Amino acid sequence: MSKNATSNEGASEPVTLETGLEAFQSSSEFSGPVEALDGHDCNDHFAHIYETREGKFEAAVPFVRHGLDRGERIAYVVDQSTEAEVRTRLQTAGIDVDAALESGALKFYTVDETYLRDGSFDSAEMIQFYADATAAATEEFEALRLVAEMSWIRADETTIEQLMEYESKINDLFDREDVLAICQYDRDLFDPELIQNVIRTHPHLIYDGTACHNFYYTPPEELFGDDAPVRENDRMLQTLRERTTAKAELQERERFLKQLYDVTADSGQSFEEKIRRLLELGSDRFGLEIGYFARTENGETFEIVEAVGDHDRIAAGVTDTLRGTYCEKLLAAPGRIAVTDAAEAGWATDRAYERFGLDAYFATTVRVSGAEYGTLCFASEQPRKEPYTDTERTYLDLMGQWLGSELERRQRETFLQESYRITANPALEFEAKLEQLLDFGREWMGLEAAGLAHLPAWEDRFQQEFTVGYGDAADDEAETIWTDPGEGCYCRQALESDEPIGKADVRGTDWEDDEIHREHGLSCYLGTKVMNGSTPYGTLWVGSTTPRDREFTDTERTFLELMGQWVSYEIERRYRERALEESNERLEQFAYAASHDLQEPLRMVSSYLRLIENQYGDAFDEDGEAFLEFAVDGADRMREMIDGLLAYSRVETQGGSFEPVELEAVLDDVLEDLHRQITDANAEITAEKLPRVTGDSNQLRQTLQNLLENAIVYSGDSSPRIHIDAKRRKQDWVISVHDDGIGIEPDDQDRIFDIFDRLHSREAYEGTGLGLALCQRIVERHGGEMWVDSEPEDGSTFSFTLPPADGHDR
Repeated sequence: MSKNATSNEGASEPVTLETGLEAFQSSSEFSGPVEALDGHDCNDHFAHIYETREGKFEAAVPFVRHGLDRGERIAYVVDQSTEAEVRTRLQTAGIDVDAALESGALKFYTVDETYLRDGSFDSAEMIQFYADATAAATEEFEALRLVAEMSWIRADETTIEQLMEYESKINDLFDREDVLAICQYDRDLFDPELIQNVIRTHPHLIYDGTACHNFYYTPPEELFGDDAPVRENDRMLQTLRERTTAKAELQERERFLKQLYDVTADSGQSFEEKIRRLLELGSDRFGLEIGYFARTENGETFEIVEAVGDHDRIAAGVTDTLRGTYCEKLLAAPGRIAVTDAAEAGWATDRAYERFGLDAYFATTVRVSGAEYGTLCFASEQPRKEPYTDTERTYLDLMGQWLGSELERRQRETFLQESYRITANPALEFEAKLEQLLDFGREWMGLEAAGLAHLPAWEDRFQQEFTVGYGDAADDEAETIWTDPGEGCYCRQALESDEPIGKADVRGTDWEDDEIHREHGLSCYLGTKVMNGSTPYGTLWVGSTTPRDREFTDTERTFLELMGQWVSYEIERRYRERALEESNERLEQFAYAASHDLQEPLRMVSSYLRLIENQYGDAFDEDGEAFLEFAVDGADRMREMIDGLLAYSRVETQGGSFEPVELEAVLDDVLEDLHRQITDANAEITAEKLPRVTGDSNQLRQTLQNLLENAIVYSGDSSPRIHIDAKRRKQDWVISVHDDGIGIEPDDQDRIFDIFDRLHSREAYEGTGLGLALCQRIVERHGGEMWVDSEPEDGSTFSFTLPPADGHDR
């Protein structure tokens, strides 16, 4: 048997229906949920309706095992099953059947020994049998536990009425005695009418792996009494009424939620219009003629943003002190306020009631990013007859939550727009942008100070590089020492974390021991790391000497992280610009030295070659004259290359300032300079209207001149046809020079911008190989890009971008 096979072992607590439920709750064989009694008053009697043989034993086996473990006697009435089959099932489940049978804890009965002892069913005789069996069992065991297979009913002439009368009487017996029973019904064996009556007359059911309280339970004496039809009609009507009421409430909820969605999702209305519609919707739903949304300031004043209804003191734009108002009561409360009658609530003598005269008040606090923002209120000058329902409270909460989330979204948009306005302002230097951003951030978060802390080297200490709002803490930036990178919590944790790190209140934490807190009193901190490329640079932070009354929100953390990313980008860009400037300076120094050192001996070579040509030219034969000409030409080309290299190196360092430039005028000057070349080549040059751009006019002139010269030189055998146009592309102008010349092979289109890289021999086309490289460098200085589109023998189009002059498209 399981554990308790004899009367000497077991539990002493009384047998109840909970005892049977425990059998299923603790069993691994029973797969479904088990519903607790929860105060239901019923006898100790289960009806088990099953559809398969496995389902029958799923409940019976744990029921038997649990009874044996408690020291009870088990009476098992077999009919559809055989005793051998039941024994096998019990043994397979780990129950020692032989021991249980030997001790008398388990006994099998047949239907002929119980329900049909005289060949037919007699309810009185059967009840007496169970009464005697219970009395005998409880003399030696804790209680009697019964499992009865009821399939015999199908073959017997017992009527439904007789069976239900028996069930009623047996319920009374089980209610008085220490007996617990499961009656098992095979659903496939019986007519639906009988199964229906079984369901209705058993307080607890077991079906499909589930033990539950029977919602449809009707005591047999009621089910078959004289007034049964009346009671059934009452029951049905009550059910219909409850269903109708529930359906109406559900439809009303759906209607309100749809109206709420229609208001909040209407993209054609402004936020202010949505607030007004929300107030109208709430006033109608709650039966309160007044509705208003108020913004509170510092817990001292309020301003009504929008209002509906007719009240002298409640209208949009009204401002007043919070003292002596309903809003003051709301903000002091832990949650919403729901008052149906001010007098009953004890408000009749309150100053708020004297000022506003509102008898009914239904309101909630609106929070944005966790902070108090204002109040959403509905009210009436007359008491409300009905209490506020849970559904109405939910509606109010939903409206308040939407207002808070929408305000937070609009706040985020404002922050992003303001941040972009600051960072995209070309008139501000980095330091000025950083100051405005830090000021903006600390004021938005309600904090005293913000700054940028720099870590020159990991072994060094943080230095406060830039601060706002922190008094004299950064008067001497170089001397503002904060903490070692290997110690403390503030800057170190922010620098080591991939996400912003902060504490709204450092008191009582290990942050309290940080040098920043001890020496500077910083009790509230939010920081994020700043990088220079892949190298840690420092931290960007906001903080205050007084603790914050709420934790930092995700929006605030994201805002600081975005600021940190922008600062990281600017620091890296400035670092690269300084490196580029230094590189350009070195390049210019090299180019100047190289050109000066090379041009001096080159001038001497050229001069002496000219002297030789002038004084001894007649002495040379034909080959000598050719050699002399080669030497002079080589010296001249060397000088051109040195001049070109010098010009290339000075694009950044000696370029003019950027100003508005009329490209039309620049092109006119270029065409005038190239007049002879244009005439000699019989070139046709046309141009569309060119825009006004921002740039260095001399360098732009050089660029256009180089491109036009190339178009003339590489025109092939036919007369050059050149066209210049301009098109707008997003924020830039694209200037293009089209020709119908010899074109460029696809594989060579990147090479042509390399310095000194030529596609043709000098015998075929003259040039130094610097012209296009110089053009590209000039365009890059203007923040643009240059490229070529070309097909061999089908011409080329050289294009480059330039920024427009402020406020001018053309």
